[in-house]
Amino acid sequence: MRPSTKSDVYSFGVVLLELITGRPAIVLDPKPITVIRWAQQRLSRGDIEAVVDARLQGDYDVNGVWKAANIALTCTERPTMTEVVVQLQDCLKLEEGRIGVQKTNELYSGSNTTFEMEHNFKTAPTVNGGPAAR
Repeated sequence: MRPSTKSDVYSFGVVLLELITGRPAIVLDPKPITVIRWAQQRLSRGDIEAVVDARLQGDYDVNGVWKAANIALTCTERPTMTEVVVQLQDCLKLEEGRIGVQKTNELYSGSNTTFEMEHNFKTAPTVNGGPAAR
């Protein structure tokens, strides 16, 4: 299979679910099952706590996590990445509301390296070309 924008969006959804759940792409439950199917089964029962990585210990906005999980599952339908980013920004706003914008800004401020500035969701990163060999 040749990589494409659509396959990249699908893969992003899988990675997002891995981050939310703390589980690998293939979960042993007890048989091997994709993290997508594993999360769908639990979310269909309305059990977000069974989906979210227990190491977060409840330190998250429930609505934001529901939205993030739904975005991840929506990625399997291969929307545009622009649509995904807009929806993720909504999740960020929910989390900012939970912990306070001041605290969130502290997380993004500091030395203001180019990496930090370009990866702050408030600005769009620039791309100068492909990867360089080292």
